[in-house]
Amino acid sequence: MKAIVRAHPPLARSLAWAAMAVGVVARVFSLVIRPLWADEIFTLTLARKSASEILAALRVDSGPPLHYLFAHVLLVPFGPAPGLPDVLVRLLSLVASLLHLPLLFAVARRLGRPEMGLPAAALYSVFPLAVAYAAEGRAYALASLLALLAFERALALRERPRLSTALGLTLAAAGAVLTHYLAVFPVAALAILALDARPAARHALVLSGLAAAVLAATWVPIALAQPHASMAWSREAGFASALRDFPANLVFGAPAGGPAMAALGAAGALLLAALLTRAWRGPFSPVARVLAVSLGLLALAVLGASTLVLPERTALVFLPFAALLLAAAPPFVPAAAGTLATALLALWLPRAAEPSPGELLARLLEAPARAGRRVLAAGYWGPELDYRLARAGAPGRVVLFPSAVAAHPGWYREEELQNATLAAEADAILSAPRAPTLFVLPRGSQASAAIASRLGHARRLLSSPLLDVLETRGR
Repeated sequence: MKAIVRAHPPLARSLAWAAMAVGVVARVFSLVIRPLWADEIFTLTLARKSASEILAALRVDSGPPLHYLFAHVLLVPFGPAPGLPDVLVRLLSLVASLLHLPLLFAVARRLGRPEMGLPAAALYSVFPLAVAYAAEGRAYALASLLALLAFERALALRERPRLSTALGLTLAAAGAVLTHYLAVFPVAALAILALDARPAARHALVLSGLAAAVLAATWVPIALAQPHASMAWSREAGFASALRDFPANLVFGAPAGGPAMAALGAAGALLLAALLTRAWRGPFSPVARVLAVSLGLLALAVLGASTLVLPERTALVFLPFAALLLAAAPPFVPAAAGTLATALLALWLPRAAEPSPGELLARLLEAPARAGRRVLAAGYWGPELDYRLARAGAPGRVVLFPSAVAAHPGWYREEELQNATLAAEADAILSAPRAPTLFVLPRGSQASAAIASRLGHARRLLSSPLLDVLETRGR
């Protein structure tokens, strides 16, 4: 702490601590005010299954299991029905995000520059992406924390090889990869730290890495068998700008969207190159080298699977390393980056409070669902509406269509379904004794067309660019 006091003028220290306070308040505000969205609802749905059912469900979906298992442990005492305890899944992300802050201080101490922990933590606090995903019930914040912890344990092992430190590195590294696949890049890049380590430390790093690989490899057969179609959504045309925006996501924590993203992306790429070059030799060289190698591995992987760079999300496991490099730059650099990040955060927070389309749709259907009417929802809308109406006191009112949605609610690829199959399922649902009388039909969907062509003169309750809501009389 004395080193921090000596290194930073009082005003700079005050601003850094204020930034950390702003970041904490923004995270809590976002957690409370943001509506749940479809992926979080999938987390909640899966986490309420038994551990064996979670593992079985992931065989026909995507992603590793650890975050879902943690969420399961948190939710299991509260039973299967959705309700207020669902916020615990977001609290898991909030706690993981907040634990980055003391860990950044610890990393700076390991690097021999403890005074750099404060600006690094301040920057991470106000990165809009770090704030956004700290209030989301998904795996990104936890995977980022475990990857950063693995880096800190690797630095500690270089200083003093000890069994307990090696075990911590093994568990953190394997845990990061088993939480989110993107963590494999910074975790694999830790191998570069063994190159210039002393012989005893090098052996400990190599053995820890091999042990982590063995643990993570237990999931590899399932990962390889997971259907490629489960990630088809990542190839949508709307994601085409993700690679252009990635440097802005990484260096400024900038959220996707906005007219300035192209300029921010170019500025972020130039600044990142300068930061890596400057830090390559010096106290922060381990940060620069691990980040550079992990980005190189990502670039190689993108050549084989272009869907790895997604809007915002891909940058999340690298954000702590970017914060450390910015903190080690001349003072005007973190000051400028922090000011920009804070401005972007101020612009993003009001958007966080806006109701989602799924929330607005659930409000429209809540009263008739409570009255006992059934709702057919085609495609992605089904699982989300099922959850939202159950939370509103109308469980079991949603019919998922087609059946492929119920088989794997985390993804839906309509192109794989035959029209004859859709037609047969539509006829069976509409001829059932308790047939739905409300229909949520996404625009341009084959499933929607199969239903709409059989409804006759249905009344249109809602029409939007995304979907139509139709109503028929009960049979």
